[in-house]
Amino acid sequence: MGDVPQTHSNPAELAEKRAEAYRLKLRGLSDRAAAAEMGVSHTTIQNWVRQEADDIVLPLAAELRKVQLERLGEMRQAAIEVLERFHLTVSHGKVIKDDYGDPLEDDGPKLQAIDRLLRIEERIAKLMGLDAPTKAEIEARVEPQPAELQKMLRQARERVEQDEATLRG
Repeated sequence: MGDVPQTHSNPAELAEKRAEAYRLKLRGLSDRAAAAEMGVSHTTIQNWVRQEADDIVLPLAAELRKVQLERLGEMRQAAIEVLERFHLTVSHGKVIKDDYGDPLEDDGPKLQAIDRLLRIEERIAKLMGLDAPTKAEIEARVEPQPAELQKMLRQARERVEQDEATLRG
């Protein structure tokens, strides 16, 4: 079959053909076999399957991302509350006090909350694509060698060639 674009004036008909192409691919048919069965080109099958997959997967992925971000937001808030709370230092069931008789604050829970917040923030950044690699463009310039240096290199090559000729002769 040629790669003639398939045009459909009826969106419902096109949606059904895309869904059928997707079902055939799920059954394990190759693009060419599905194309033969549906009477279209293999590139049309590829396009329909990609479009159908996008229509199915992308909304589900967006919904999952939204749910996960909401949960992470709740976890983040809980970690912030732990971070902001005053934690008593307790040893052998007794509150430890400083030299003035005031309860001594335990830094352990705060440090754990900070660690947990960092992990939550990393996960949020990953879900939102903030940590994706960025493309960098590097430009290198090679400056031309000064004429004097070029002359010295040429003279050195000539001397080497003369020495090699003398050694061969």
